[in-house]
Amino acid sequence: MKDEGHSLVEWVAFHNHIGFDNICVYTNNCGDGTDDMLIRLQELGWCKHFRNDVPEGKKPQPNALALATQNEEVMDSEWILTMDADEFLSIKCGKGRISDLVERIPEEAQAMAITWRFFGSSGITDWNPGLVSEMYTQAAPDKFKKGWGVKTLFRPYPNVKLGIHRPHVKNAKQKPDRAKMLYDQVWVNGSGERMPDEFSLSGWRSTKPTLGYKLVELNHYAVKSYEAYLLRRVRGNVNNKPDKYNEAYFALFDRNELEVTNVHRHLRGVKKKMERILEDPIMRELQDKALEFHANRVKVLHSSGEYEKWVDELKKASEVPLDKLDEVLFIQHLPKVWQEKVKELQAQGVPDKTIAKMIAQTQTAKKGETRAALKQAAGAGEPVKEDTETAEKREAKTEKAMTLDDNPFMEGPEGAQLGVPLLKQSVARMKASAAKADQSDDSTPKDAPTPEN
Repeated sequence: MKDEGHSLVEWVAFHNHIGFDNICVYTNNCGDGTDDMLIRLQELGWCKHFRNDVPEGKKPQPNALALATQNEEVMDSEWILTMDADEFLSIKCGKGRISDLVERIPEEAQAMAITWRFFGSSGITDWNPGLVSEMYTQAAPDKFKKGWGVKTLFRPYPNVKLGIHRPHVKNAKQKPDRAKMLYDQVWVNGSGERMPDEFSLSGWRSTKPTLGYKLVELNHYAVKSYEAYLLRRVRGNVNNKPDKYNEAYFALFDRNELEVTNVHRHLRGVKKKMERILEDPIMRELQDKALEFHANRVKVLHSSGEYEKWVDELKKASEVPLDKLDEVLFIQHLPKVWQEKVKELQAQGVPDKTIAKMIAQTQTAKKGETRAALKQAAGAGEPVKEDTETAEKREAKTEKAMTLDDNPFMEGPEGAQLGVPLLKQSVARMKASAAKADQSDDSTPKDAPTPEN
C-alpha cells in the first residue's frame, strides 16, 4: 500500500469482519501516514505491518511479494490471498464469510481463481463520498472480458513464490519434479468448478468456459470517483507507470452497467468494527491527518486551472460503451518499444481507433508458451499443435486486420520478443494465405485490408 489512509480503516475492518485472521500489509513511501496507521493497527491487534523498502530500479508490488514469500508470518497461513487496497472480497455463499467459502472448496483443491468484478465511478465526483463498499454500487456485467483477471486463494505449498495474480513455483521449468507437482494441483473457479489442468501451470485470466461467479468474486474499485481517480493519476501506481491513469484507462474500467450490492450485507458489522478502531485516540488522529493530506491534494487539483477540463474529459471517457472498448487506445501496459511505435503511427496520421484495433489483433503470438514449457517439464506430453489449415485461417484473418507493408509493429527483432504473431519472415506466406481467403470473401477488397470490427 501507499497513501491509502483515507480508506484503510474500512479495508482492514471489512476483511477482519468476513473472517481473515492474519491480515499482513506492506507499505512503501507513504506521505499520508498509512504506514503509521498500520503500525498502530498492529499494536491494537488488527493486522501486521511490514516495510517495503524498494531498491532503486525495482517495482514496489513485485518487491513486496518477494519479501512476503520469505516472511514466515505471512506464509504460515492455512490459506493465502494477495490483494490490493482497492479490492474487497465479495463472498456470495452462506453468510458471506471466508469460512463459508472455504467450506465449499473441494478438499482436493489447492487453489481457487477468483475473478475480478470492476466497479465504476457510479457518477460520483467527490473524492471522499463515504465508505468504498457502500457508495460504489455500479459495476461491470459478467461479459466484461477485459475485467476477467483473477486473484488466487490458495493453500501454501513447498517452493511457492507469491505473484500478483497467482502463486508460482520457483524454478519449475528447470526442475521436473516441481513442474509435476504444480501440474498435479487441482484448481477451481469462483463457482467451485474445476479448472482445466493447464491452468495450474500458468495464466491469470478467466475465459468464457472457466468464468465462475456463483460463490465469490473480487470487487475491484479501480477508478472510484472522478476526483479520487485524478488523485491516483497524480500519484502514479505501484508498478512505476506514472501515465497509467489517463482517460483511456478510465474509459475502459469506469463500468456502471450493473448494480451490485452483495457486500452491503456486511455494512453494519464493518461500521461497528470501524468505530472500535477509531475509539483509539491515536488512530483517530492518524486518520484525521490522512484525510487532511488528501483533502489538501484535492484543493491543489481545484486550483490548477485544469480541474474542470480534467473532470469533463473523464465524464466523456466514461460514456464509451462495452462494444466500443476495442477502439480505446490504451498503451501504458505495453512494452516501451510498442509505445514508441504507436507514437510513430499517430505521427503518420493513423487514427487512434485503428491503432487500438491493430494492437488488439497483435497480442496473441506467444500466448501459452510458458504453459507449454511447464507442461513439457512436468512430463505431461507435448501440447496439441494447431493444424496447418487452422493456422493459415488464423493468420489470414490477422493479416486482413492489419496493413503489413510499412507496419511499425513488424519492425526489428523485438517483434518476436513482444509476441507479435506476424513476423517479417512469414509475411510472404501470410499474404498468400490472405489472398486465398479473400477469394471466398467478396466483401473485403484484396488490396485494402481493413481492421475488423
